Amino acid sequence: MIKLSKRMPTMTDKRTPLDFDAIRAAAIGNYVSTIFPAAGISFSKAAHQHQACPMCGGSNRFRCDDKRGEGTWICSQCGAGNGFMLVQQYTGLDVYETNKLIAGAIGLDTTSEVTDEQRAQWQSQQVEREAVEKAEKRQARIDAAARATSIWDNAKSATNDHPYLLRKNIASINLRQDANDNLVIPMNYYNKDTKVVTLVNIQTIAPDSEKLFLKGGLVNGAYHLIGNTTMFAGGIVLICEGYATGATIFDAMSYSLPVIVAFNANNLIPVAQSIRAQYPDHRIIICADNDSATAIKMRDKDISEGKEPKPLIEYNAGIYKAKQAAATIGGEMVTPSFDILDIDKDAA
Repeated sequence: MIKLSKRMPTMTDKRTPLDFDAIRAAAIGNYVSTIFPAAGISFSKAAHQHQACPMCGGSNRFRCDDKRGEGTWICSQCGAGNGFMLVQQYTGLDVYETNKLIAGAIGLDTTSEVTDEQRAQWQSQQVEREAVEKAEKRQARIDAAARATSIWDNAKSATNDHPYLLRKNIASINLRQDANDNLVIPMNYYNKDTKVVTLVNIQTIAPDSEKLFLKGGLVNGAYHLIGNTTMFAGGIVLICEGYATGATIFDAMSYSLPVIVAFNANNLIPVAQSIRAQYPDHRIIICADNDSATAIKMRDKDISEGKEPKPLIEYNAGIYKAKQAAATIGGEMVTPSFDILDIDKDAA
């Protein structure tokens, strides 16, 4: 929730002072409908759908989820930010002119002082908006979990001749297949309060390899187990990103160790924490994806654009997040050789 103050920005020129905090507070809830169009930012689809990025132009890279009404957005190339950042980056305006544009778009009079009553009203509206968003998110997760259960219950056992499995040269290990020939992978969540594991979502993989989660379903902390719970008796748990990687690891370990699929790099930490909560004394090994070629390309692109490059490892999400996950839970990290003895001790 945004905290408001009466701070007036110090100006080194003769421009009329603006109350930046008041403008940004008043802007909440108005980015998609009013502010973005005023700035010349248009969407080819509904804001929350994947589409071309207004800044880099990359197709299907951008979406505006507008969390808390702040115009938040994500682009696989440009990163992520809030509505103010999008307006500023798109227009190239400085902070002052961006605030002025936003104030004009929402009809905020910047020539008069913002009253305490206005501030209180904006604060109240933000609290209400967050409460509604939280309730809607909770209901969406409940609905998605129910739908996931229905899809899973009505799906048939997957066959090893599925195009995706053939392409990856892996087997179906307790997967199912829906009426549209999509592989169905169950996603479970461990509730640390109730100590219960429940089905909360599914990932589907189409014959052409397109991967989807159910809309509104819980992903953060949700995982898929390759193997069965009796395998945990061995005292070792392996965690990786995708099902194909997990199935390959499971086969390499002669079907003897449980493999946990976290589905993406950003989910490695919450999933690792979940497994650690369930198995506090186990040896947990994070099996990292390593896309060094892409990392080098991303770093070189930043350099070519005149940006200060980050350490190379930070461009390699698979390795970077795996190291963080291992460090967070006191675990270990292994590279894609999947030799469980080839441990990165620095990650422990």
